[in-house]
Amino acid sequence: MTAAAALKRKLASGETLTVVNADHPSPSLVEALGRLPIDAVFIDCEQGSPDFESVEDMARAARAVGLASIVRVFGREDWIIERFLFRGVDGLVVPRVDSAEEAKRVVGAVRYCCSGSDADRLLVVQVESVAAVRDLDRLLAVEGIDVFFVGPVDLARSMGHGGAYHRPEVQAEIDRVIAAVRGASRAAGMLVGREDVERYRRAGVQFLYVHANAFLAWGAEAFASTLRQAAT
Repeated sequence: MTAAAALKRKLASGETLTVVNADHPSPSLVEALGRLPIDAVFIDCEQGSPDFESVEDMARAARAVGLASIVRVFGREDWIIERFLFRGVDGLVVPRVDSAEEAKRVVGAVRYCCSGSDADRLLVVQVESVAAVRDLDRLLAVEGIDVFFVGPVDLARSMGHGGAYHRPEVQAEIDRVIAAVRGASRAAGMLVGREDVERYRRAGVQFLYVHANAFLAWGAEAFASTLRQAAT
């Protein structure tokens, strides 16, 4: 079974995926993440610094430790999707998909690149604009998409609130999107932290996305707390 097929099986069975953004273009970090109880490493080429060669090296490191690799691309053009898929990743996250027509083109580009034994890839599209929310019912009807991932910061900006996604009105919109995704029997994804992961899991979110930098911060905070307790 391919790594992508294993992820899809977990989603189909209602299980969660823990997906960690490596935050650094580092194959050795990917190797270290592969020893943790997570499902996939998220290689961020939209907001992060990995280049094509880094993606290839990080995907290779993931395969070496049995970890799935998912890359977030910086555009939805066919040539971008093709070039990243040929780097050996197990899945794609495509940002700024604002309509069903755009989603269909993305699915078509992935299917064009992958055929036969190479066909299995996890495809995640980001719902992160008012336009996408307005077309959500049609988006959810597009076949070939495995996860509808809410981009909270960009959604907040699209709603006129900058990146303030913790505002009540933005949170309410996020909740409505997740409920609609789950109501259509599709898998939902969301950025989570220690403070809200339980809430989103109860809401049915299966693709739980977190940053390696957050892991480092949490570990450092716990260690500092232990030191303070030892000093008293």
